[in-house]
Amino acid sequence: MVRQISPIPENISADVNGTGHSDDQELRVLVEELKQAVTAERPGERELVASIKELGRISSANGDQAGAGNGPKLRLGVFVDTANVSDRDPDDPIRIDFSKLLNHVTADRRLIHARAYCPIYADFAGRLEHQRSVAPVWGLGYDVVTKPIKVFSDGTRKADLDIVLVMDVIRRVPTMDVVALVSGDGDYVPMVDFLREHGLRVETYSFSDAISEDLRVAANDWTDLSASKALHVRKSRARRPASRASRSRATTP
Repeated sequence: MVRQISPIPENISADVNGTGHSDDQELRVLVEELKQAVTAERPGERELVASIKELGRISSANGDQAGAGNGPKLRLGVFVDTANVSDRDPDDPIRIDFSKLLNHVTADRRLIHARAYCPIYADFAGRLEHQRSVAPVWGLGYDVVTKPIKVFSDGTRKADLDIVLVMDVIRRVPTMDVVALVSGDGDYVPMVDFLREHGLRVETYSFSDAISEDLRVAANDWTDLSASKALHVRKSRARRPASRASRSRATTP
């Protein structure tokens, strides 16, 4: 139930008969006191208003910066199964420049982890960086993780680095927003499912002839390295040997 309240009169006329003058005067005084109480500045009010204005200015500035793309960058982890993308058919001329690949994958994100997993031969006589799987990524910004290749009696070889890669990724989940997996191996599908269930974006990079369909579908995005010509190693043209006629002209005085 709403009760209507009459406003306090601001202009009060004096009683012509002179009765009630004292009451009218007291009422006028009361009205003036109420007006002053309402309009008077309270202690600390000016500082409070200034603080509110400053908070509004800061909030507006932060909103403009976020809108301009200056907000926190996504944290990125890059994990390269080097054998999967570098151990190619000798007749295939495409080779990946892993330095360009890392820059391309990182783009405008904050690189947190860059790790390359390389199977190596334990009996290799040369330096580690000269091993076939290590050479393409050595010194290009990757942490190189190696494991010796096991050779079985039937001639098959295996290093089980995919398990090492998976465990490394899982341990680092709290530090990443995006995982870039450079491989086309379908064995990584359970890991991709796990990452996406935990809110991470997963991108895969591999050659079109070496991508598992299950892995391609499981990831948020797939980049075909075969078509990414800007990431390919540019081979310098071999210098052709001079013809016999050219040599003879060069020696003729």
